[in-house]
Amino acid sequence: MQLLVAFLLTAAAFTSASIVKPSGENFELLILHNNDMHARFEQTSQLSGACTTADREAGKCYGGFPRVAHVVKEARRAAQTGEGPPVLYLNAGDTYTGTAWFTIYKWKIAAEFINALQPDAVSLGNNEVDQKEHKITSFLENINAPIVATNVIIKSAENKANIKKSIIFNINDVKVGVVGYLTPDSGMLDSAGDVEYIDEILALTEEVNLLQTLNVNIIIALGHSSLAKDKEIAQGVPGLDIVISGNRNTFYWNGDTIPTTQETLLVSQKSGKTIPIIFSTAYDKYLGSVRLTFDANGEIVKYDNKPIYLDSSIPQDLTSLEVIKKYNTELVSKSQEVIGTTAVVLDGTSCSLEECNFGNFVTDAIVYYYAINFEDERWTDAPIAIIHSGAIGNTIAPTNRPASITRGDLLAALPIEGNLVTVTMTGTVLKEVLEQSVFNYDSRTPTEQFLQFSGIRVAYDLESTPGSRLVSALVRCWSCFVPQFYTIEDTRDYKVLMPAALADGQYGYSMLVGLPRVNLAYDEITCASEYFRMRSPVYPEVAGRIRLSSSASAVTSSLLLVAFISITMNIYN
Repeated sequence: MQLLVAFLLTAAAFTSASIVKPSGENFELLILHNNDMHARFEQTSQLSGACTTADREAGKCYGGFPRVAHVVKEARRAAQTGEGPPVLYLNAGDTYTGTAWFTIYKWKIAAEFINALQPDAVSLGNNEVDQKEHKITSFLENINAPIVATNVIIKSAENKANIKKSIIFNINDVKVGVVGYLTPDSGMLDSAGDVEYIDEILALTEEVNLLQTLNVNIIIALGHSSLAKDKEIAQGVPGLDIVISGNRNTFYWNGDTIPTTQETLLVSQKSGKTIPIIFSTAYDKYLGSVRLTFDANGEIVKYDNKPIYLDSSIPQDLTSLEVIKKYNTELVSKSQEVIGTTAVVLDGTSCSLEECNFGNFVTDAIVYYYAINFEDERWTDAPIAIIHSGAIGNTIAPTNRPASITRGDLLAALPIEGNLVTVTMTGTVLKEVLEQSVFNYDSRTPTEQFLQFSGIRVAYDLESTPGSRLVSALVRCWSCFVPQFYTIEDTRDYKVLMPAALADGQYGYSMLVGLPRVNLAYDEITCASEYFRMRSPVYPEVAGRIRLSSSASAVTSSLLLVAFISITMNIYN
């Protein structure tokens, strides 16, 4: 099996591409990298869910930290013996959230597994700075690998030691620098107020200039931001050689065996220098692998970008498996409780870009749970629920359906803990909330502020200016015998159910801060568990609650729909 991994690590010549003509003595470097692992510590199914006994017996389990550890160790062994080039293993963030492992063990298991992988450098991910309740301080303090975050300022003294603006590696007498960055959009997530952000390009330019004064001619940017910002960084920071980024569930490469990927993304600087932007896909199913050849001036003359498919043919590192075994006993007992059944896939993957059936399920469950506990002659006083896509961490996709859903499945799919609240707001503010959902919308870049709804039907024109994209919005009535939908009235008050994080102004929803709110003694898990118990088998659908359009005709259709409903409905609230 070592021969197989060695072949995978050295076969990059089959997918090579040149940037400039070689000159002088060359230097080769293998970079192994991953990002957005989202607590897939153990091997997973084909859809990155739980790996079942049947999956294991069929050889259809993939990824997991033990397989990553095995490949990294083999590459380092090959480098030491001279069988392979020098190697750096870099992680671009988001180890947090996504499975029951993290939901139960929080930062402890995340830190222990990162340490087991022994990366040479780690970038912060947005999910590593938005977990105040999950003790981010302890997580940072317990990471052995250096954390690079050039544009991030940590104000508390106990966190500063592990955060570095850059790192210099001396590899065979060649200096290789790594700078790090994290999207300032994560500032919307930092409820602790412990993090400040500098513009990525300004911070990186200053640090790259400093590294160059120290005779560092090979510089890697390792970060976690949007694709648009990655391109700006590659284009606008002279001295960079390659960008390795996270916050993405796809990768770019120049191979030819995986039809769902795209070719390596290349960006040209004003000087004419070409910068590759490299990603790995999420959830550990692949390990990014790029082999670089530099000339004597530190310029890339060749890159071979070929991710490694971590299927069952790749062995699992025994040391990492021992870490899994240590945590597994308590996890199994808590996560195997069956709470209901589903007849369909509960899609959480698309929730950050469009309406998703799992988002509909969760928000419907929130409205339902509140309503059955509401004591009044009306059916409820809070007929609307919203949840940000950042709170949805996973798709529940059992192979054979109808299928049982366990507490572990639900914990993995809704990993970010925190109780729900009701917030009372005017129609004007509610429209601001709906605008914020698509303010930064980009169909290529998922955003955690994108909302899923129950009790709202919206239409957006994405060609309009951010802040003015809402074309129509209908809301469900509450003081009615038969729930129906009607147009939002600016001066009317609406009580909306939501996660406390939104009411606290996170994810850009600052308009909600200070509004009348009531803290509820339960969370999304409680609501969804009860909904499963009462409604199984569940089969939520995509019901046209969110319409995203860039065409005038679709916008016109939405306006006609609103007009029709307004004319035909006579609702007294």
